[in-house]
Amino acid sequence: MSFDTRKLGLAGTKPNDDASTLRSDWFVDRRWRFTPVVIPWLVALAMLMVTAVIFPNTFSFGGLAILTALLGVLVLASLGQSLVIGTGGIDLSASSVMTLSGVAFVILSAGTHGSTGTATVVALGVGVACGVVNGMLVEGLKLSSLVVTLATGQVLAGAASILFQQNADGLSVPASWKSLMGGNIAVGISYILIGSIVLALIVSVAIRYTALGRRFVAASATSRAAAYLGIRVRLFRAGAYTVAALFYSVAGIALVGIIGTASLTLGDSYQLSTIVAVVLGGAALAGGRVRAAATVAGALFLSLINQNLSASGVAPGSQSVLLGVVLIIAMGAGTRSLLNVLRRRRALRGFRRAA
Repeated sequence: MSFDTRKLGLAGTKPNDDASTLRSDWFVDRRWRFTPVVIPWLVALAMLMVTAVIFPNTFSFGGLAILTALLGVLVLASLGQSLVIGTGGIDLSASSVMTLSGVAFVILSAGTHGSTGTATVVALGVGVACGVVNGMLVEGLKLSSLVVTLATGQVLAGAASILFQQNADGLSVPASWKSLMGGNIAVGISYILIGSIVLALIVSVAIRYTALGRRFVAASATSRAAAYLGIRVRLFRAGAYTVAALFYSVAGIALVGIIGTASLTLGDSYQLSTIVAVVLGGAALAGGRVRAAATVAGALFLSLINQNLSASGVAPGSQSVLLGVVLIIAMGAGTRSLLNVLRRRRALRGFRRAA
């Protein structure tokens, strides 16, 4: 019995075909790995060029100083949110943690007897405590992250209101702290943005190249398989809420340094913007790998949109409407893109098995 190799698709096969297939697979894997980061950055850079053409004053020394300082704060808070979203959860307490941490920092650092060091430790401790509670309730008791973080956020907002009215109203941060948080390098790039990018690099390296980071990814993306491998899934997933809240606190004390004082609306604008920045970076709300570089790109894109709207004189209410529309579009585009990629990879595996 004879076979027509041309009909089987084997005509012209060479001994090194396996090597060619491996090389092709290597390029496909590299493209799959870097595309989720490259695309958000291309979009962000396109918005950067549009901003440079339409609103060139944004890139003056003063414009850059303000833009990069607020961008740094958004990156800090969004990195925390990305860790929670990576587990398939969502954190609605981010804004309240930022507000309470900022209020606590101002109370303990202001005045002749204030201490910046003590204020920093206490403010960060507020975030850690809130993150631990969120993690225990969500992962320990298996409650909804949406409900839990909304409830804890309300508790923290109430605590911030009480402290502010009794102790923080009218107080300002020390001049040294305001000078540090408002500082920038020669071209107008804020120290806060530089620090947030360094932190994003640390998060990326830790997640990609350390054992703890790889276990966190496994616990977030494939929790059942990770449990079979002996990984303490609940501990890692709960830890995401703790580290995230720590990032919110850092963002809060950086923001009061920029503004110079605390307010009860300090973190309000970050309630939704952190989620939007993470989703714009290509993250799926169902959970998965955390890509800090893509989150930075999402934060940059969102900051430029807000800056352009403010420069155009658009009312704050309209800005909120646009923010919600951008989130819906980003979620739709991300979901469709993910489905297309999964279809292509499934078809590719089918062709290889058939061959």
